[in-house]
Amino acid sequence: METPLLETPPDNAVHSFVPLGYIAAYDAPLNCDFAFLAYKETDKDSGNWRVRIRSTQTVGAVFEAPMIASKARETGAQGKPFFLWGYKLEPSAADQRHIEFRVYQEGGTPKELEIFVRLRQFDQSADTPQSLRVPWPA
Repeated sequence: METPLLETPPDNAVHSFVPLGYIAAYDAPLNCDFAFLAYKETDKDSGNWRVRIRSTQTVGAVFEAPMIASKARETGAQGKPFFLWGYKLEPSAADQRHIEFRVYQEGGTPKELEIFVRLRQFDQSADTPQSLRVPWPA
């Protein structure tokens, strides 16, 4: 197994951290690895928590639990299975890369977090999509 390009931060006096998942993909035209790490960050004093996604090549995302709960409820009312949050890279004719952070809901409650990544083969065509889905923390 390869060494991860990102690691969960160590606990400190203010926060504790719990890893949720890691995914890495290779973009051949850039000769570059894109790595994503999802983890739960809890404030030790208040107990409030959030999920963070760190990335080696893109902007990550912060999922504040109350905001995600509200958006999941709204998405459920609209009959949609998931919503996008934070950074995204949409594919185009010139660039087939596709990166999204998705939150799946069930009955208006967040259930899963997905990191969806599709990068490119050497000829610029779309590579096989990769996905990491982890349970939404309780």
